[in-house]
Amino acid sequence: MYTSEIDASMAEISFIKSFISTLDSRPIKFPADYVIDPERVGRVPYLLPRLPAPHPSMPKKVHQTQAPGSSKSITVNLKSARNPSLEFKLSNQPISTTSVQDLKDAVRDRVVDGHGNKVALDKIKILYKRKPITGKTIAEILTDEPEMLGGGKEVEFGVMIMGGAKIVEEDQEMADRGSSPKAALGPSGEAVLETEAFWNDLEGYLGQRVKDNEEAKKLRGLFKEAWTSSR
Repeated sequence: MYTSEIDASMAEISFIKSFISTLDSRPIKFPADYVIDPERVGRVPYLLPRLPAPHPSMPKKVHQTQAPGSSKSITVNLKSARNPSLEFKLSNQPISTTSVQDLKDAVRDRVVDGHGNKVALDKIKILYKRKPITGKTIAEILTDEPEMLGGGKEVEFGVMIMGGAKIVEEDQEMADRGSSPKAALGPSGEAVLETEAFWNDLEGYLGQRVKDNEEAKKLRGLFKEAWTSSR
């Protein structure tokens, strides 16, 4: 029994030595100049196509951020239902820069008080949707209405004059009836050209004539620049 176990162990050892010898005769790794024999493999290995050279990255576009309503214009309809009954439009008003003060000035240029004098600015109230305006510019007033900030639309503001007033054009109606009109009120001559209301009215007129708001704005700038340089 003991002898047979020894013989079995020797046989295993002999097999292991033979197997290790076989492994030693094989290369551990392929040499750098190794080439596959196609006859041994049966087919050539598949080589992936060479990738094209990467395209240079496109420069990123720089988007200029603008304040809501900037470089956009809107038509402003100012309306007083009573005392006086007044309604007029200001065309092509820049949304981002036209202020409540500008709207009050436009109203003030068109009315007088009971004594024929200019109405004090603090007596002129501008309303939006029947509520006192909160905000200094049209853009701030319409901040919750993005569709209006896009420009090209018309917005209506209410007008309330504390103590009442009358429209300046009433004097012209008196002249048509043969009555003696009062002396012209408000600025005249070169002083008129110094008011923003004059240039707003000019731009509105040009916009109606050329039917192009952007062109009217350019013409306004040219006329104003020529007048300023000639002073």
